[in-house]
Amino acid sequence: MLAPRTTFLSIVMCGTIALGAEVYVSATERKIVYHTCKSRFCPSCGQRATNFWQEELDATLPDMPYVGMTLTIPSELWPIVQENRHLLHAMPTMAAEAIKLWAKSRYGVAVHIIVVQQTFGGFLNFQPHLHVLVSAGGLHVAHNRWIPKLSYDKLELMRAWRYAVLAIFAEALKKKLVRSDVFGRPLMDELRVQHKREWHFFISPEMSK
Repeated sequence: MLAPRTTFLSIVMCGTIALGAEVYVSATERKIVYHTCKSRFCPSCGQRATNFWQEELDATLPDMPYVGMTLTIPSELWPIVQENRHLLHAMPTMAAEAIKLWAKSRYGVAVHIIVVQQTFGGFLNFQPHLHVLVSAGGLHVAHNRWIPKLSYDKLELMRAWRYAVLAIFAEALKKKLVRSDVFGRPLMDELRVQHKREWHFFISPEMSK
């Protein structure tokens, strides 16, 4: 990743001659196309990339109802995740697997899932959480038929997500991939405390893709 100053300077010069340009000339006209910075932080380039990603996703997703889920982790665990990025990178897969296993166990179905990770909050502070798009229905594997509407249980899904996160934390601690103390107290003690808490878990009403 580029240093913040370099990235900012690149964004400031976006679309100017400072980054170079292509010149197109015909018998009657001349057009200069300035190079862009292509940074995902740039209001212009980042927005363009986002729009392209949304259009591509819209064309790929099956046209069916979905529900949105927001999965969080307690703020006490944020410093550990920030210091150990391998845990952060594993979270989208953990979330998808937790939801898949719940749907298969509860209904015997396979569901369509897309996970988008966000690492910052409204004040641009480090606040890791996941936005998940899940099909409102699922394919019953044994009977090979589509069940159009599933009832997603918020409490059960929260527990499945909580278990997945704490399990990978405990495994990382066992393999000594993370520090064993957090702010002067054993990490395992903190994990036991978090296991007894209800984590914030949001499920939206049905919506289109």
